[in-house]
Amino acid sequence: MSSDVRARGGSRTRIGLVVVQGVGDTEPGYCVNALLDTLAATRPGYSVLPANEFNRIAEPGVEDPAPVFPVIRRGGRHTSGVDIEAVEVHLADLAAMGSSRVDTMLGLFRVIFESHHLVDAMLSRSLGLMAVVVRTILWFAAWLLRGPIAALTVATSLICGVYLYEPKWLGIDRFDAGLQFIVVQTALCAAGLYLGYRIVKGQDYSWYDAAFWLVFTSAALVALAANGALIPLTDLFPPLKVRGAQIAMETSNCLPSDPLAACYVNGLYRVIIYGWRFWGALILVATLLLLTALGGKRRSGDPSRLAALSTSVGILIMQFLLWTTIVVTIIYTMLTRAETGSSLQAVRDAVLSAVREKRIAVDNPILPYLQVPDLKLEWIARFKFIYAAAALTVMAFLLGAWLLMKIRRYRARTGLDDLEHTSRTMPRLLFNPWLVALLIGSFVIVLTFVFFQPEMESSHAFISFRSFVLPLAAVAALLVPLSFGHRVANVIQIARDLIDHNYRPTLEAAMFFIPARFRPASERPRRARIQERLKLVLKTFVQHQGYDGVIFLAHSQGSIVAYDYLRDNGPVYPELGDAAPALLTFGSPLGTIYQKYFHEYAASHPVPHGIAARLKCWINLYRVDDYIGGRVIAPSGLRVDNHVMGPGGHTGYWTEPDVAEALDAILTGKVADATKPPPLPPLLASPSASYAVRAMRNA
Repeated sequence: MSSDVRARGGSRTRIGLVVVQGVGDTEPGYCVNALLDTLAATRPGYSVLPANEFNRIAEPGVEDPAPVFPVIRRGGRHTSGVDIEAVEVHLADLAAMGSSRVDTMLGLFRVIFESHHLVDAMLSRSLGLMAVVVRTILWFAAWLLRGPIAALTVATSLICGVYLYEPKWLGIDRFDAGLQFIVVQTALCAAGLYLGYRIVKGQDYSWYDAAFWLVFTSAALVALAANGALIPLTDLFPPLKVRGAQIAMETSNCLPSDPLAACYVNGLYRVIIYGWRFWGALILVATLLLLTALGGKRRSGDPSRLAALSTSVGILIMQFLLWTTIVVTIIYTMLTRAETGSSLQAVRDAVLSAVREKRIAVDNPILPYLQVPDLKLEWIARFKFIYAAAALTVMAFLLGAWLLMKIRRYRARTGLDDLEHTSRTMPRLLFNPWLVALLIGSFVIVLTFVFFQPEMESSHAFISFRSFVLPLAAVAALLVPLSFGHRVANVIQIARDLIDHNYRPTLEAAMFFIPARFRPASERPRRARIQERLKLVLKTFVQHQGYDGVIFLAHSQGSIVAYDYLRDNGPVYPELGDAAPALLTFGSPLGTIYQKYFHEYAASHPVPHGIAARLKCWINLYRVDDYIGGRVIAPSGLRVDNHVMGPGGHTGYWTEPDVAEALDAILTGKVADATKPPPLPPLLASPSASYAVRAMRNA
């Protein structure tokens, strides 16, 4: 790049570096400092300023008062006459997640409630009619889970917890259970209204479906219970028959002799189970369509739709499994208390009779343990068994991912002699087809239990099997919270970045219920806000500096941010002044995820004229064992110089000497023009050759 400027008669070259953060780069200034320090330490002729410049910029048009974010600048120079001025675009605060396990769990809930945006982005209409049908089915299934099913689960769990944990003086033996039910659901409705108010005020509608259905469900339950219509309404759902040796009931409907509290909880549980069954039927239809597409792929040899279809179905199944695992983990102690209370009720009457007959003293220490609410919940064992099946599936998925990581590391260590071949044959970790197949197969098993567990209870073999599995549910309830460490938090952060980039609020129910308030400024507001922040930094620190060239350096999701800007704002790029842009990406998911699964980024699309006309060069680096970054397929009209590096995972690129070498090659003009095809025949060199010889030879 510098040689081009000097050829036009310039004395010194001024190059602006725009550093765009990726996942995990959360500290302001870390990226720019690590990059320049590594450049000065590993490449000859470079020196950098000992300190950086800290700035704070207000972000207008977002909130009142306008939020402020940091911008870090630092300079350097090269003995060949190149002056460097680097500016860091800080994005971590837009997707910040706390470090505690509670923050990780809340982040996981958000991923669960927003994962349908990934499905919408994956299943484009261009993939054909089947993709449109599957997308519609999966959208409805996702809405059903995060809306009515989630709200009814919260309402049922809350009233069940109140009945089980309320003090003795306020128990259902002394106060009317129906009145308690109305009070609790009214409080839940008020909480839902407040949550909805905060959502509408903040115009972040990702939680709107849950809040709306929380208000609607609790208000409906209050109205039905107050009019005595709730129990007759739940009785409209066919009973879950039990024909086991322990419980012999022809119907689970509320009998006159049953406690009212038990009738409420059992009836609502029955509705939830039928909601699960309906949801499962939808996913089963989508799975059958996926198998049909698989058969079509075998006949035609065209796998273009299969990856997006299978991954979309897998995402919805994982949504259900995670929801079940997390929710039941939270209420597991309540389920255990209910199960213990049901067991104690069997002996309570006999013990109290013995007390009345003075065969047991009234001060016997065993009596306080028998003061349990008269709440007969016959479904606890079934519910815990489904939870155990879901939790074991999640654990099997995590075990499969761990094994894949081990395989990837082994192949990376043993394939150092040919990194290019090793990277091409490395098994995928994200959206791995074998893991997706594991999810779909496990889902069929769990769905079988959801549908047929009551009938299976007539089999002694199944009862024995369930007795063996149920202790695993207790182990899972202990292990799930402990698993919310930094590794899980990193995965959640990656998922949130993918979701935020494809988040489209018009998919939410708020579009239909509050259209007057629901006027998003752009189709994808979260992506738009990131782009506006990038443009604000460029206008403030780049546009009027008179740079001879601007190099974008971007890691992970930051590479998508930089690519979007270059793709959508050319050929003038007013925020860059008259400078020609260059792009250096590392650990980029553009090729491994976006081009493969999101039609918007498909490499088959012709590249916009702007980026094709102005982009000076594009170098993409990735480690052989990077589970996110990988080779970028050059869009039509562009050239991408891909270079595979040794093992090291997905983070730590900013201190890599290879990144510094690539930047040095761009600064000193040793790169090929991204808008020109590679020279023919290509120069022969080993995959580990230096950039000046192999990856960035002059065109």
